[in-house]
Amino acid sequence: MRIALLIEYLGKNFHGSQAQKNTRTVQSVLEEAVSIWLRLKEPARLVFSGRTDSGVHALGQVAHFDLPADYLRRQPLDMQALCWGLNGILPNDLSVRAAAPVDSAFHARFSAVERTYVYRILNHKQRSPLLKDTHYFIRQPLEMESMQESIACLPGSHDFAAFKSSNSDRMTTICAVSNAQLLHLGEGELELTIAANHFVYNMVRIIAGTVIEIGLTKKAAPSLELALRKRERQLAGPTAPAWGLCLVSVKYPPPYTDIFGNVKAREITSENLQCKTYSLN
Repeated sequence: MRIALLIEYLGKNFHGSQAQKNTRTVQSVLEEAVSIWLRLKEPARLVFSGRTDSGVHALGQVAHFDLPADYLRRQPLDMQALCWGLNGILPNDLSVRAAAPVDSAFHARFSAVERTYVYRILNHKQRSPLLKDTHYFIRQPLEMESMQESIACLPGSHDFAAFKSSNSDRMTTICAVSNAQLLHLGEGELELTIAANHFVYNMVRIIAGTVIEIGLTKKAAPSLELALRKRERQLAGPTAPAWGLCLVSVKYPPPYTDIFGNVKAREITSENLQCKTYSLN
């Protein structure tokens, strides 16, 4: 039996999502909790929809694990009880929002067709102790219109070689972006949202760093499109800090589209907000 989990975590005190020796990661903490609550003879092994770096948060991370073949013959398993049990063990910076049984064809990573990330910025004269772990604080005024105009080039299938870190893996740099938007939520809170079928390493953080430099008038609005077209890393901006980034959701095709029922990522709509959305229809 395969179980899918919808996971939320604050990345501040995690060294990323993927298990590593002698360090605290989301995978290692969650695997331990699953093994303890289900009383498994062998440690649970979780597969995540994708890796998040040290300090990066998640609202809609997805993972799966397999139960031993004889587990259900020994005892029944209620999905709601599983969530309650795991959250009773897990630390307060990690939570299982939902759980669902899936067939063996489901794979948290390889079945995914789209992931959505949000980069959050606090553009205010004074810092906020409540947002310091989830927003990148920028004191200088930002030119919102130029920032919004700069991301109009992102939707579509492009080579994002200019927006990958030098230590990136060898996966293709071709990504199909389906949506890009920059919202002004008020009180200086900005959210840069990008949805795509694939991301190169640090892509969203480098795009965010470029857009921020445009907002600070260190770069012209067309510079993001120039970097994209030329595929040259030096034309893009710096990599924005990890703590502003959050994996919001992972999308799956039928029959897994609604595997978690009515549990959805908390979304902010563009109604009554200063925003421009660029997407493929």
